[in-house]
Amino acid sequence: MKKVFFHFIIVLMLAACTSTIYQESTPTFRFGVPVESESNALIAAKSGLRSSFDYTEPLTVVKVEQMSFGEYSKFVGDSNNRSADTQVWLVINLNKQWQVGPRPMGTLAPPFHGCVTVAINAADGMPLEVGGPLQPGKIEDCDQSP
Repeated sequence: MKKVFFHFIIVLMLAACTSTIYQESTPTFRFGVPVESESNALIAAKSGLRSSFDYTEPLTVVKVEQMSFGEYSKFVGDSNNRSADTQVWLVINLNKQWQVGPRPMGTLAPPFHGCVTVAINAADGMPLEVGGPLQPGKIEDCDQSP
């Protein structure tokens, strides 16, 4: 009986240690705080994707990189009135079935295969721009046919 009780105590102690380790290593992110890791950038990017596209899971992450807004603008081929020095996270996702939300007349654009981009403000995690599909020739994985 003492052996069973001893093994039971050991198992409980190991379980407690395992959950403590897991809790400490699980990434968390709250909007309004700086984005300091790729995992936080991916969490923040989901917000931008959901507001602009319907898609089927799973998404394939093609690229996550921190850069200036100026570098981002050169990469995607767009520019707007944001400061070129603003730090952003560029997140690129590939999906087989992106669907842009309804247009003003209520019609849906045809679904498309490819990559979409999300620029996340590194200072607070808010999506600055969401766009797609990514122009051919930018990233080879995005140019593949479905």
